[in-house]
Amino acid sequence: MKTFNQKIIAIIFVFIGIMLLFVNIGVISLEIKEYFVTYYPVLIVLLGLKFLVDTIFYRRRVLFLSVFLLAFGGLLLMDRFGLVVFEFHMFWKLWPLLIIYLGVRLFVNKRPVKVSFAKGDTDFDVHFDSDEEKAEFQESKRAGSKKVITIGDMKMNKQNWAVEPLTVWNVVGDYYFDFSKAYIPDKETNIQIKGVVADLKMLVPEDLPIKVAAKVKVGQLNIFGNTSEGKGNKLFYVSPNYEEATRKLNIVLDMKIGDVRIDRV
Repeated sequence: MKTFNQKIIAIIFVFIGIMLLFVNIGVISLEIKEYFVTYYPVLIVLLGLKFLVDTIFYRRRVLFLSVFLLAFGGLLLMDRFGLVVFEFHMFWKLWPLLIIYLGVRLFVNKRPVKVSFAKGDTDFDVHFDSDEEKAEFQESKRAGSKKVITIGDMKMNKQNWAVEPLTVWNVVGDYYFDFSKAYIPDKETNIQIKGVVADLKMLVPEDLPIKVAAKVKVGQLNIFGNTSEGKGNKLFYVSPNYEEATRKLNIVLDMKIGDVRIDRV
């Protein structure tokens, strides 16, 4: 079922599309055409104000959309009054608003900004750098792992927190996993963390067999004292008794920029 906001957006797009079509085929007179071209940004600003009210008073998560529409419509109006030069096709120049928005969210939010998807969920889009990464993600879906896309911090250090198969696609953030406080099932558990910018630290019990494949394009790796830093860093570690063990962790880490440290406790 479509929400009220979706219906409003659909109506506005249909209206603007019809008006532009009539303008192009000459159905609308020159005077009406000029009036519409001059003042249609007002509709965009009003829609942005509507979303801003929804965000402030009704706690709907449309803050970025409201800010984008207000900035977009406002610049179009300023262009009409000769204050700036800004046309409809220049909307792509507003992309820095996304970076500003993410920075503000990270600054004001105590909780991480996180979007979680339940097992079997496929209704989202993830960018992959290669076919290999896409295949690995599809494999994690078949394995039934929990899939999370995060912006912000993730801390897994509560007493007896449950370890389960996990795939994290990180944008930016810090990650802290304390497996010494965790309940780890008697099986091989896959943990996969990939991202753009991240600092990651893991604490692993002395008696827990693990396998780690870590890669950082720019940054530092430190796995039980084995280090690698600079560009194109890769480290691989496997416990001597890993193959025979039933209770174990298989960890895959792949960061563009960041520091990774794994220690025994």
